[in-house]
Amino acid sequence: MMSVGQRTYKKRFLGSKQGLLFLVFAAILWTLSALSETYTTTIPVELKLQDNTGSFVLLASKIDVPARVSSSGFSVLYRKIFPRKIQISINELPIKDAQNPVISAVFLLDKYNETYSNPNDIKGFVPATVLLPIVQATQKSFAPTLAALPLLEPGFQFVTPVTFSVDSITAFGSKEVLDQLEQAVFELPSEKPLRANFLLEATLIDSIAQVANWSTTRIQVSGAVDRYSDVSFVLPVKLSNVPLDTHIALAPKQVEIKFALPLGLLRSIDTSMLSAVAVFDQTSSGQLPIEVMGLPDTVKKLSISPPSISYFIVE
Repeated sequence: MMSVGQRTYKKRFLGSKQGLLFLVFAAILWTLSALSETYTTTIPVELKLQDNTGSFVLLASKIDVPARVSSSGFSVLYRKIFPRKIQISINELPIKDAQNPVISAVFLLDKYNETYSNPNDIKGFVPATVLLPIVQATQKSFAPTLAALPLLEPGFQFVTPVTFSVDSITAFGSKEVLDQLEQAVFELPSEKPLRANFLLEATLIDSIAQVANWSTTRIQVSGAVDRYSDVSFVLPVKLSNVPLDTHIALAPKQVEIKFALPLGLLRSIDTSMLSAVAVFDQTSSGQLPIEVMGLPDTVKKLSISPPSISYFIVE
């Protein structure tokens, strides 16, 4: 039995620097002894996938697969801190069902043995099959569109519709993602307002570009621009669709139209082809809307005054 003096000495020793060093040394010896033992456990092996076929889409470029080992604690600890890696191209994988892309543990073990010169450190992989983070790729075509037209200086307008260097682009990706895409939207660079014909490069919006693989993410956008002028005409109203035995009186009999047109097209406009037309249809309001015919598609700011006319059936 330990005397009071021995117990006091032990407490003093454990509380001294020598005692602290003794405890640290003992802990190190215990740790080394424990790590020298053989353990049977699992360690992660990193599986890195590469897509070089275009037939599949990677949902994740790497996954950890648990492998069974029977080794010293030193080896187990090292492998958990620095897991070994296997790199496999998708075209190497023996995938039988694209809807259920799995590989066997046997195939994975063979690939591991090919990768490392000393493969006996693992006994095999724990799951019988490994579900791969890939889905079969599909493709879908989109007509390009712009998030916004380029800015024009005041007094200028587009003479012709904006055109693209390609009629369509193709996206490759998972069906689930592509079904959610409706447009391929491009952005133009921030430029000063334009006053002349242009050729600019537009870039696919990042949020759209990142969800699939695209045949291109850059296209050329071109257009013709010209200064426009305000124009006005007074046109007689022509009434159509009138029954043969019906006499109609109109008020007013003419309307004023105002619009803006590029100067280059203003000289070529054929005023004889312009007409203000009202289609007869008996209405409770006694009003007929006016439609202007014969104007070019490039007309802007079209206004008709008045926009409708009154009609009276003459007995």
